[in-house]
Amino acid sequence: MESANGVHAKIGAHIEGRIQNGNLACNYHGWEFDRKGACLANPQSGMLASDPICKADKAKARAFPVQVAQGMLWIWPESGPHAWLESAMQAPVLVPEAADPNWTGSDAVPVFSTWRANWDLWMENTMDPSHVNWLHDGTAGKWEDAYPMKMRLLDNAVDAHKGFTVQHDGYSKTQNEAGLKVTRQYLPPCTNRYVYEYSNGRVDIFAIYFTPISPGVTRSFFKFVSQNPPKGFALISKVPQWLFHNLSGSMSDQDAVMLHTQDYALREDPKHWRGYYLPSQADRAVAAFRVWLHEKAGGDVGWAKGATSADLPPKLSRDQLLSRWDRHTKDCASCKQAMATVDKIRTGLTIASAALLTLALFTTAQYRSAITDSTLIELGLGASLLVVREALRKFNQNYIAGSGNVYNLRKKPATKTDIDSPANPGVM
Repeated sequence: MESANGVHAKIGAHIEGRIQNGNLACNYHGWEFDRKGACLANPQSGMLASDPICKADKAKARAFPVQVAQGMLWIWPESGPHAWLESAMQAPVLVPEAADPNWTGSDAVPVFSTWRANWDLWMENTMDPSHVNWLHDGTAGKWEDAYPMKMRLLDNAVDAHKGFTVQHDGYSKTQNEAGLKVTRQYLPPCTNRYVYEYSNGRVDIFAIYFTPISPGVTRSFFKFVSQNPPKGFALISKVPQWLFHNLSGSMSDQDAVMLHTQDYALREDPKHWRGYYLPSQADRAVAAFRVWLHEKAGGDVGWAKGATSADLPPKLSRDQLLSRWDRHTKDCASCKQAMATVDKIRTGLTIASAALLTLALFTTAQYRSAITDSTLIELGLGASLLVVREALRKFNQNYIAGSGNVYNLRKKPATKTDIDSPANPGVM
């Protein structure tokens, strides 16, 4: 399978196009291209593929080989004469369990988001689980449940093509009581496979892919599957996409704010990552990733036109960082459809509530201000519909923006009950 970006022979590349007759057409003037970028038609001049002008090099679009795997589009970022052969010889680096029907959750679609921080920081973030009980206190962990993590780099090896593997025990007291053992694999260039194994036979696997979009912008794809999961997990895995996406934003808000701020501070330091102080075992995966990136992979993403990861766009405000619309919803058909449906329901509730309240006023006027059982029922139903309408407004708001209160989500200090009660043992 191949793809061509919409390129106009006169004014260069466009990002807008449409599928027409099984080919890619430019939305600006309708030029049509095949899957390898050859010009097939120019509606304005009546040129067809056989016309010498259509065969001209300037009429060709730049095309890239792609593959579709596990619900994701994989692009081979080269368009030279050997690109299709090279692409065919290299399968995408996948987490096979994520599509294995023997694993609960394998039929789910990967969750994607676009983040305002560089690719390397997001890679570090998921390789560094010791932050969970601190940054995600109140969402996925508890600071008082934190535990010193023991991590080791397997074979003490970092390979340019195979990446590296680390193993560690739990990073919380709860996890260690459950006998958790974790294997984290980094599979270059963008794949992370994390296996959580518990003493009771439960196994969870996180498949996380990070794609660099531009300096300071990264897209992630996330999927979670399990074997011998806790009771009820099979039902949770069947939750519709739009509902799961709506309810899972708070933890992401915390990462989004922290990594954006860290990215700017890091790029301002002339030592950059070499100024890191990584004294504990918990830091070994981050240290191994930095060895891979800087000693095996050239030190940075190969950005176009000589750009570097330090060429950050303007810093965002807290409100902008918490825009779930920009981060996910605007590109998610499931969430946008849910928002539209909820808006229609809210409109119906408004009309129904207004009708009931009007009827209550009419009934009161008819009986000359006497409050009848019928009036009370009408007032109660009308008010209840308004309460539901407000709840749905807040539900839709979750698709648009997160709460300004990102950290310290627990409203009161930790108590003995907090310390003794288990945190979620299945987070990254």
